[in-house]
Amino acid sequence: MLSHLTTVLFTFIFAVCGIAQLPVSNAEPADSLHYSVEKSADTTKTDTLKLGELPVSPDALDSKVDYTARDSIRFDLQEKKIYLFGEADVKYDKIHLTADYIIIDWETNIVHAEGRPDSTGKVIGDPVFEDGSQSFSTKSIDFNAKSKRGRITDIYTKQGEGFLLGEKVFKNEKDEFLVKNGRFTTCNIPDHPHFFIQASKIKVIPDDKIVTGPANLWIEDVPTPLAVPFGIFPNTTSRQSGVMFPTYGESPGRGFFLMDGGYYFGINEYFDASIRGDIFSRGGWGLKAGTSYNYKYHYNGVLDVRYAKILQGDPELVGSTVNKDFFITWKHNQDAKARPNSRFSASVNAGSNNYNQLNSLNVNNIVANTFQSSISYSKTFANTPFNLSLSAGHSQNTSTRIISITAPEVQVNMNRIFPFKRKNPIGDGNWYQKLGEKIGVNATLQGRNTVSLADSLYRRPGLVDRFTNGVQFQAPISASYVVLKYFTLTVSGNVLGRGYFSSIRKYFDPVTQQLETDTIRDFKDLWEVSGGANMSTRVYSFLKLGKNTIRHVMTPQLSFRIQPDYSTRIYGFYGPNLTSGFYSPYEQGLYGQPSVGRQGTFSVNVNNNLEAKLRSKRDTTGTGLKKVVLLEVFNIGTGYNLAADSLNWQNVAINMRTKLFKKVDLQYNSSYDLYAVDTSNRRINTFEFNKSGKLARMANSYFMITTVIASGQPINNPSTKGTPEQRDEINRNMNSYVDFNIPWSLNANYTLRRSNIGTEIENTQTLQFSGDISVTEKWKVALSSGYDFTNKEFSLTSIDIFRDLHCWEMHFNWIPFTARQSYNFTINVKASMLQELRLNRRRQWFDLTE
Repeated sequence: MLSHLTTVLFTFIFAVCGIAQLPVSNAEPADSLHYSVEKSADTTKTDTLKLGELPVSPDALDSKVDYTARDSIRFDLQEKKIYLFGEADVKYDKIHLTADYIIIDWETNIVHAEGRPDSTGKVIGDPVFEDGSQSFSTKSIDFNAKSKRGRITDIYTKQGEGFLLGEKVFKNEKDEFLVKNGRFTTCNIPDHPHFFIQASKIKVIPDDKIVTGPANLWIEDVPTPLAVPFGIFPNTTSRQSGVMFPTYGESPGRGFFLMDGGYYFGINEYFDASIRGDIFSRGGWGLKAGTSYNYKYHYNGVLDVRYAKILQGDPELVGSTVNKDFFITWKHNQDAKARPNSRFSASVNAGSNNYNQLNSLNVNNIVANTFQSSISYSKTFANTPFNLSLSAGHSQNTSTRIISITAPEVQVNMNRIFPFKRKNPIGDGNWYQKLGEKIGVNATLQGRNTVSLADSLYRRPGLVDRFTNGVQFQAPISASYVVLKYFTLTVSGNVLGRGYFSSIRKYFDPVTQQLETDTIRDFKDLWEVSGGANMSTRVYSFLKLGKNTIRHVMTPQLSFRIQPDYSTRIYGFYGPNLTSGFYSPYEQGLYGQPSVGRQGTFSVNVNNNLEAKLRSKRDTTGTGLKKVVLLEVFNIGTGYNLAADSLNWQNVAINMRTKLFKKVDLQYNSSYDLYAVDTSNRRINTFEFNKSGKLARMANSYFMITTVIASGQPINNPSTKGTPEQRDEINRNMNSYVDFNIPWSLNANYTLRRSNIGTEIENTQTLQFSGDISVTEKWKVALSSGYDFTNKEFSLTSIDIFRDLHCWEMHFNWIPFTARQSYNFTINVKASMLQELRLNRRRQWFDLTE
């Protein structure tokens, strides 16, 4: 290496000779020379040279050049060149060049770089050239630092989602590449890509597009007959507008088709839009319009609207059907930091009953028979206990064809406050002050407007009159106190008010000799109060088994509730009925009707928790203990109504929940009736024990086993994986996401329901399961199915086979039986920029029944 003094000397010589301003190495001395030229305002005068200044050549570079080398740096003053050997590195402005061997020509401003053979003859240190966002590898490069033009041999560079390979490349001052005998691919194997599009001429315009001359597709080094006279590929990370090419094929039920063809509008960085269409030779067609938006740190969302006219069968034959269906999806999320005190969100899934069955390829969409929507706005008023929420909702059952709409629903909440709490307490206060400070109150005011009808009735006039509405106000009041050191006593009361804008009146019509019902449009308010008390404590017990300990926590609760009978005539909430005693004018009210029957009920409830602390076998110190939950919840309770004249005892409820081996969840709920029933299955005031000798009669029970396991690994949320662009793609296509990193996974759910209807017991027993297994690192098989033991039939069964082909992917979906049997085979390039490169073969359930 040259010494520090020699470097300074060479720098001075080059400057005096008028050569382009010589860069210095990274070890530039503190007292290095700096040059500048100052011209006179009078152009007829010669330039003056101030003391300590030297003239600079007009061909000098605009920026300083930094260069380093691991092995050596050699200066050739006669040829005006610098030679860098071993891990050479040159930086100039935005240009960064690394190679094993670099030559800098200061007279022509040309930089030459190439790799060198090592001791085994293998070439190492091939040049890597970076210019701003552009980066590529090559075998050799000649680059003019002044004009920014260059000649490149055997280039390999990443362009957007793809990679460009070329034998000879010319780079101009606009940073455009002109490639001869080039190949474009999305496969990241530089030496042997699995597929590529080959063209004799290619022009690359950075952050814009790639344009080719005549080109054809090669797969595994075999040319295919797929050729085009020219090609245009997007080459930008920003959104760009462009044509979306359709997929084509034939359906026995619909004829030849073109699907998902349209246009994409890359409007700006905040939102985009697309419009796509389907067309079938037998007359069917479809239209899809969507947009996505993302205002960073504020909100984001997706809106999708679809319409389809599907013609099944031959229109000239009897039995053909025409289905006109639509579906709307809208998801809107607001960033929590955008407006801390208010929030707007939307989740809309609404459409006609048959849309997913006739148009979707996703199994979950096909089997779903319930669609729900919700649009909500909430606001918290700062420095007050109040908050407001406004919402609208929709629920639709495709089996019953019932649609329920709620618009609007308003709710105002007051968080718990303590009105008797002293603001400036002095001392401990009196006993009544201490009691008053514990009293807390909160309140809720809500109103709702809703309708629930068959879908066909929404097209008829008078829909507004079919809505039911009402308001409700609640103000719970409570206070908690510690009694006898170990008990917690909670005293509570509740004020409940309902308001309805309509009620009914029933009367006996002497003409028709029938009970008639009139609707009265008038506002009525109904108020009721109730009160109660609750006392609870905790009891701990321990069992020592050697060095292991089992702990039992029992939480008994004793409560009392009192409430008058609001069906009596003095309250005026119920009217006389000529056929059955009395009726409620508000029986159709949204928030129910006043309570019937006096309440003076004592209730007892005992909750149990069982845990163990076991000594770990791996612990040699004897101090390490492992906590094991044996029984998370075991709850049993019942009640007795002192004010009732019969059937005083409430059902005995038993609830249990626990987890086995940290993988299996068990849940059991049941209800037992202490009273018997008569021949009409009505409860009678006779204990079941006196009738049949059994302690109680089971009313219903529910038992469920659930497990989610995945080869000893946690199942992570896939939307948190990969780069931001990859996460966005996963979130948009969650149903098609496949995680090959998990060797196998299993989800299973077994449910047993038993209902006792009088003397008859009805059982419902189902098993649902889904899972997948990676046969190899690139093959995965998934299965989703279920079995109904009562009806002895399988639920919708889906078999999926996935194959990771590196830059390609394959997916085969098969529904082997049931009325929805179908199959779909797709092989396509992973990169979205070449999404048109796909092969698709499908048969839907309506095709297979032709």
